[in-house]
Amino acid sequence: VFFFLLFNAILLMPARRLASAATTEPSTRDRWVNGSLLFGLPTISFALQHGLVRDMPYGTALSALALAAFYVGLATLLRRRPLLATAFDGSLAVAIVFLSLVVPFALDARSTAGAWALEGAGLVWLGWRQARRTPRAFGYALLFLSGLSMQWAGDRYGAPQAVFNAYFLNALLAAAASLVAAHAVHRGVQQHERHPETAAEPLLIAWALLWALGAAALQINTFVPADHVLAAWLLVGSAIAAVLTALCMRLRWRLVAWPVMAHAPGLAFGVLALAVERAAPAAHSGWWAWPLALACHALVLQRAAPQWPVPAQRLAHGLALLVLAGLGALQGRALTADWGDTGSAWPWLGWLVVPALLLVVMSRPGLARRWPVSAAPTAYQAAAGLLALGLLLWTVLANLASNGAARPLPYLPLLNPLDLGVALALAAAVGWWRGQAAQAVHPLVPAAARWPTALLAAAGFVWLNAMLVRAFHHFGGVPFHVDAWAQSLAVQTGISLLWTATACVLMRWAAQQARRAPWLVGAALLGAVVLKLLVVDLSGSGTVTRIVSFIGVGALMLVIGYIAPWPSLPKDEQDKHTEDDEEATHAPT
Repeated sequence: VFFFLLFNAILLMPARRLASAATTEPSTRDRWVNGSLLFGLPTISFALQHGLVRDMPYGTALSALALAAFYVGLATLLRRRPLLATAFDGSLAVAIVFLSLVVPFALDARSTAGAWALEGAGLVWLGWRQARRTPRAFGYALLFLSGLSMQWAGDRYGAPQAVFNAYFLNALLAAAASLVAAHAVHRGVQQHERHPETAAEPLLIAWALLWALGAAALQINTFVPADHVLAAWLLVGSAIAAVLTALCMRLRWRLVAWPVMAHAPGLAFGVLALAVERAAPAAHSGWWAWPLALACHALVLQRAAPQWPVPAQRLAHGLALLVLAGLGALQGRALTADWGDTGSAWPWLGWLVVPALLLVVMSRPGLARRWPVSAAPTAYQAAAGLLALGLLLWTVLANLASNGAARPLPYLPLLNPLDLGVALALAAAVGWWRGQAAQAVHPLVPAAARWPTALLAAAGFVWLNAMLVRAFHHFGGVPFHVDAWAQSLAVQTGISLLWTATACVLMRWAAQQARRAPWLVGAALLGAVVLKLLVVDLSGSGTVTRIVSFIGVGALMLVIGYIAPWPSLPKDEQDKHTEDDEEATHAPT
């Protein structure tokens, strides 16, 4: 205690000469403050004091409380002297540190790591305050050595035994100290455009994140059951993102918000992990973890995202919509998974509802004027385009894999749950693509009005064929697998007639609209029907189904030849072609 008071007196002795010198320049007023005495003295004294009182009940906690009270009193005495502002700030910081150490814990190598980190942050702050490089260098070194000390402690003491342990508390202290040092660097380099220590700011922020994530990983691996690991990481990631966002808002500190860019990809990775395991998002504490993470992401998009580069902002906004759709699809699938067997309609319908509703909402023209869509409209419409593609893929897979059974409901063509779900998915995709919202995506997509229409038409054509096959399955007893479809003459005849009827409707519509591309598609479909008749349907030679197939297809072709001739060009295009021909004729050779 005597030596502690003695060295505190040595620390304050130069202040007497400073107070008596009226001509002291403002830039040199705080150079008398010795960082090792101001921050190192209480650290070493506290370590020696712990050695004296470690066998006493609450001895370490009472010692920390006594040191905190001493430095509060010292800060009170220094507060009234403006020339001693640096010593006042440092004494108050030390008092706060020891108040945080009142909770008793063993002062071993783990605690040394936290103490070194705090002292290092204090030296970095003081070095910038005094414009001296030596204290800053020692501060950076202590921050680095604190990590080595914690690594050595882990090898020596092993895994923690209690939730609130020395590893966890000191890792949090080290993370906070690293952020304090990073902010000191941030404020210091603002006065210099090309300061050599500019790179220290992002490195210290990364060091703080490493401390926080390391502490979280140790806690989760030691104390959290395997089923709840994802929920724990969602909580940790959201807490870190919220803290960094709050620091960005409170301190107007842009760079500290940049690590928060990892929050959206982290949520997307969590959704992918659930999809691989086919787990319900609400299970295993997910019912509170996911809403908390989504609420935190909304805060991040509103407060932290404006500080990021534009591509990162768009990625975060777009992933938010996809994450929400993925969670809804997985939860819907989990709700309906037990309603029927794997081939029934119920498990497939669970995937559909939330993505389709989100796509319908994104189709509203006025949505672009509301936050968060207004912050990155292109990103949300690109994400909605991916949702539309996902719904089309869902329709194809559902039509190929599900027989449409939805017990206890009877099977009715077009009115069964599967066909209604496919109709909803296609309607949502068509409504979004035709809406004004999709116009934001058109510049990003080559031939924007062509290939999406082709995909929608292909998905609808697969749906028609699937409805026909499901009808033969439920009413004709044809097994629902590819080999049975290929061997059933009735199914093959029905497919031939369906393809020909589809070509008839398509070519008639193309002739009325004077559009040659759809007409050519219908003609190609007719060619496929003829090839199918020769290769497949002739295998049923001499049967009634073969006769029906050939007569029906031939009759429909005659109808097509009458009602759907080769479309003529519209009058304005004809005039344009005529002018082009005349210009080519009169052009000089």
